[in-house]
Amino acid sequence: MAECIFCAIVAGNAPCAIVYEDELCMAFMDRFPWRPGHTLIISRAHAQHLNELPAPTRDRIFQVASRVRGALPATGIGCDAANIFLNDGKAANQHVPHVHVHVLPRVRGDSLRMAGTLLTRVGNYFGGGPALDRLQDHAARIRSAMAGGSRDHV
Repeated sequence: MAECIFCAIVAGNAPCAIVYEDELCMAFMDRFPWRPGHTLIISRAHAQHLNELPAPTRDRIFQVASRVRGALPATGIGCDAANIFLNDGKAANQHVPHVHVHVLPRVRGDSLRMAGTLLTRVGNYFGGGPALDRLQDHAARIRSAMAGGSRDHV
């Protein structure tokens, strides 16, 4: 199996902007976001499909997604609503074969802009993502807005 980028992030071998981490999961900024504040929540253990994870890990992933979603309006990044989704398997458009949930902030009237971003997102895989320092800033804002501001408890 080729190296899993999310496993490399868990191991500390790939850069990321961490929002939250505990013994079961991690949340970090998507390197190729559809919108500012786009956060991924992954299991620490490698699993391609949600049903391969133990129930406590599945539960924690969605608890963290809910906390990230709740924190977004207080960040100043822009969030009137959010999409929370999981692509479970290649046929469901899962590009990284490691369980991950997306928390995608939305603002009123962004549908046309989102469509353009989705159409051009493939270009991001070839170097078009935002600088890591901008993602670190967004991660810090979300961490601060999460209850307690702690990365080590839900």
